[in-house]
Amino acid sequence: MLALFVATKSYRRKAGIFVRGSFSIGSSRACNDDYITNVILENLKDRAVTIFAIYLKVGHNYYIEVENLEDKPLILRAYETYQKEFGPIEFYGINSNRINLNDLLKNQKIKKRLVLSTSDGRYKVPSNIRRWNPVWDFFRNHMTAIVRPVHSTYKEKYLGGNIKYVVEFTDDNGNEEIVPVHPRDYELKIFRNFNLTKESLESKEALEQLLQAQIENGNLSCKKYVVHDLQAWRKISHEFYSGGTIHAEYYGAFQYHVVGKVVTKYSDWKLKRENARRSQGK
Repeated sequence: MLALFVATKSYRRKAGIFVRGSFSIGSSRACNDDYITNVILENLKDRAVTIFAIYLKVGHNYYIEVENLEDKPLILRAYETYQKEFGPIEFYGINSNRINLNDLLKNQKIKKRLVLSTSDGRYKVPSNIRRWNPVWDFFRNHMTAIVRPVHSTYKEKYLGGNIKYVVEFTDDNGNEEIVPVHPRDYELKIFRNFNLTKESLESKEALEQLLQAQIENGNLSCKKYVVHDLQAWRKISHEFYSGGTIHAEYYGAFQYHVVGKVVTKYSDWKLKRENARRSQGK
């Protein structure tokens, strides 16, 4: 019986197709039509699936072509996940006509599901990937805080908030090297043949002068270099975060689950009342 159970499980793991999927529909000021913004496919079988096209079936009779893969079929390997982002469209076309699908795409009562053209024929994606987002917790409890890290990167190299300059060196072969410079790097030896000085880190121009002098003295070998001042960049890119710094406080289970929900219900009721007054012109 145990051998039969294992053999059955192994057969079911490899036989047939089982692909889970999800999609998102959005809109943009760049076009007049709602469009598919994101598609995720997850292969739950221990065998590859060849996909020639991805469609979104709307209602009973509309098939929106999400991605045509006839020229280069998608090989979704065992337990592999495929994700693709899509941008705004010009319009939807059918034969020689345009077609407006906005009313159907916006209608939550009309069923929509992904359909795949595979080497085994048509496959209707049976279930959605159950994705979770903390935003849903926030709407139920306003004490929920969603904190996102703000990164600064340059050519795929992460830079911390304390980095003052980035120096980009290029050698005679065209190879590039990115060197982040901390305001206190004069205390360390980050270059092999010379040290930075405290005065050289006071401004971008002072650092450029020091590097140029080291090149002329033969202590630094490079074809060219560029110094980027991150302070000037941060003034522009961090303009959105103009508020003060919030110091996170710990909330216990009672505060979050009981007090938080009570405050949320009161806030929702207050907002609903204000919206009702505005709709009545009061």
